[in-house]
Amino acid sequence: MGKGANDTGLSRYHLIRACEDSLRRLDTDYIDLYQVHGFDALTPLEETLRALDSLVRSGKVRYIGCSNYSAWHLMKALSVSERLNLERYVSQQVYYSLVARELEFELIPLSLDQGVGILVWSPLAFGFLSGKYRRGQSQPEGTRRAKIGDIGTVSDLEKGYDIVEVLHEVANNRGVSVAQVALNWLLRQSGITSVIIGARNEQQLRDNLGAAQWELTLEEVNRLNQVSANAPIYPYWHQRKFGAERIPQ
Repeated sequence: MGKGANDTGLSRYHLIRACEDSLRRLDTDYIDLYQVHGFDALTPLEETLRALDSLVRSGKVRYIGCSNYSAWHLMKALSVSERLNLERYVSQQVYYSLVARELEFELIPLSLDQGVGILVWSPLAFGFLSGKYRRGQSQPEGTRRAKIGDIGTVSDLEKGYDIVEVLHEVANNRGVSVAQVALNWLLRQSGITSVIIGARNEQQLRDNLGAAQWELTLEEVNRLNQVSANAPIYPYWHQRKFGAERIPQ
């Protein structure tokens, strides 16, 4: 947030000052959910969690969460909170979409096991799943993706276009937008608390909200699951091949 040594990271000084600055800007007495944006390996985790705990105990914050943590980061934080009797992370804000399902290997199972809510950022993959992007067609101008490029949301472009084709087929059959289908799929996934939509105008907002008014059929979900599935990495392929009945899927 600045060039100073205390303008970045999750130190006690930075967290408390940033919270108090936010309270002044928002003209409110408390923040419902205060989330750290990323893991800080340069600050002791105990210091970060004690600072967040103090903000809750002082009434300035109701709940705390994290964002963009690895599974071991989150599990370590939960363990430290339990060991020191501190407030624990109740949520994680993470990237998850039909073109990026890596979350399913560890972070979703962890959240289900530990009771941590999941808030999805960029559920339309930076606009890639909005219906504006098709294989062999020129990309629309004036979009955020067109202005700054992809930030890493689509790792396999050709597979992404395969997913988009199925999205269009489902959307046409159901009489809804492609964006609604992509959002609806997310809302059907285990552990997802909510999705954070990034509409640029009222029309997009109304369309995105419409995704909560209907449900994909099991057959439609299966089609989308199949076209977007990731090949399991180790140790998951081994777990699924040997002893799958003892491992939650």
